[in-house]
Amino acid sequence: MTDTQTIKDRLDIVQLISEYVQLKKSGLNYKACCPFHQEKTPSFMVHPDRQFYHCFGCGKSGDIFTFIQEMEGLDFPEALKLLADRAGIKLDNFRSQIDSSQKNRLLEISQKAAYFFHKFLTDMPAADKARQYLQERQVNQQSVQDWQIGYVPDQWELLTKYLLNKGCGIEDIVSAGLAIKKDKADPASGRGYYDRFRGRIMFPIWDIHDRVVGFTGRVLVETEKSGGKYVNTPQTLIYDKSRVIYGLNKARLEIKKNDLAVLVEGQMDVIACHRAGMKNVVAASGTALTVEQIKMLKRYSDNVAMAFDADEAGVKAAKRGIDIALQQGMNVKIIEIPSGQGKDADECLKKNPQIWFESVAKAKAVMDWYYGLYLGGLDLNDPKAKQQAGENFLAQIAHLPFAIEREHWLKKLSDSLKVDVAVLKNELKRLNARNFGQPANRASGRPMVEEFSPTPVVHNRYLSDLENIWAVLIKQPALWPKFNEQIKPEYFIDTYLSAVYEKAKEQYNNSSILDVGKLANETDLDLRQKIDILMLRSEQYYGDLSDKDFVRELSSIIKRVANEHQKRQIFKLINT
Repeated sequence: MTDTQTIKDRLDIVQLISEYVQLKKSGLNYKACCPFHQEKTPSFMVHPDRQFYHCFGCGKSGDIFTFIQEMEGLDFPEALKLLADRAGIKLDNFRSQIDSSQKNRLLEISQKAAYFFHKFLTDMPAADKARQYLQERQVNQQSVQDWQIGYVPDQWELLTKYLLNKGCGIEDIVSAGLAIKKDKADPASGRGYYDRFRGRIMFPIWDIHDRVVGFTGRVLVETEKSGGKYVNTPQTLIYDKSRVIYGLNKARLEIKKNDLAVLVEGQMDVIACHRAGMKNVVAASGTALTVEQIKMLKRYSDNVAMAFDADEAGVKAAKRGIDIALQQGMNVKIIEIPSGQGKDADECLKKNPQIWFESVAKAKAVMDWYYGLYLGGLDLNDPKAKQQAGENFLAQIAHLPFAIEREHWLKKLSDSLKVDVAVLKNELKRLNARNFGQPANRASGRPMVEEFSPTPVVHNRYLSDLENIWAVLIKQPALWPKFNEQIKPEYFIDTYLSAVYEKAKEQYNNSSILDVGKLANETDLDLRQKIDILMLRSEQYYGDLSDKDFVRELSSIIKRVANEHQKRQIFKLINT
């Protein structure tokens, strides 16, 4: 057995794909909206027995390797390493391929750096002040271990020398964002390079696959030369801050279980929440939320509760994330910590954990929060204040994707401002035209943008009907004796289905049974994959038909096939 087959046998494709899309059971298979193109009706199917997927919308199909390559933008050696690590398999036979991938080398360097930082914090006397700082912040030993928190002293080349001694290349160390190259640096000797992180508490940043891709370093003692309280890994081949959510690798199952993601601001907030027992908590690590991050959260839940600093800057940053989440169809709530109970989750938990848990439980729906923000205490006798409040709230109504919800809030705003709904609708159109320079979408009130539409897979109608014959017979094999005389072998000439027909005929003549699943086991690899797709097609199109419907459907398909075959024969005769 090959290493790749061993990996496929150890990993469940349903579990893997469910980390990217929300799969729903559909007969013996699973169904979802395709992660490779935008669609509203699910056409992406996963076959657990065959460990195989196929989308009937865009035509993409494959196994766990092709899926990871597509979703993560990896080449085969990178996907192989990721899945082998997940399956607990050593790949000695592929070592040269794996090492040839720079991404894999950078990931190994980042893992070595995380180990170095963590061991320095836990074992070295020079880290006494760092350990004391963490104790003061009520970060216990278990949290230090769970989150692999580390420390690096204020020395120029300590980590770089360590990594060089471990056989890492100096250019790879720079590419991983861990060292900085001086103007006259010498790659051969390793001289002229210095550590990016010095004198800092170190927080490893993981991707969704538990791989260290970067770091946040918090300075222990701030000075004029310390370079800011926080230093982050720059953009690298393995670290893209717009596609990473701190703690999601640890929180994803709890998010799915609770059907809620709690989003806080920083690493210490996440660690404090997990320590307190709330483990569906993640952070955007001080950056504005991106579409990619929201899509990652949406894999596990459509619901998010956000906590952020209540000052003007915090509210402004949060609004950008809220708008993106709403546009992606998320249900958004806002967590409000009572005045005097701490500015963030970490502080609130230190003062009174119950207050934090209650604040999350009582989180306001985002439109209720906006309503209080803009119209709370409004002076209705001040026309300018009414205009400004109305514009602010209308701007949020415009982001709502559903017409009935928009109508609800327009009516409530109308009652509050004592302004006719028709006036507000006209104002909404004016705001859209002003803000976006184009007419508003009549259905949503949002600016009209051209939606992405995948290039459709062009199916020959005749071949599609031939495939549907087998899709029906997969669901209702008992129909074969009734229809086999009408299903003629010449229909399938010059198609891959000719081999399926011959195998089916032989199988039925020998055993009086039609079992397409067994046909797949007996054919070559390429044909077996096509039969796998036929089995998924059967579930996709014919999962809910009654017995009478199956008979009518098969009769109709065969009639179309017979007519089309006759037309083709006449065409051939005329043109010979």
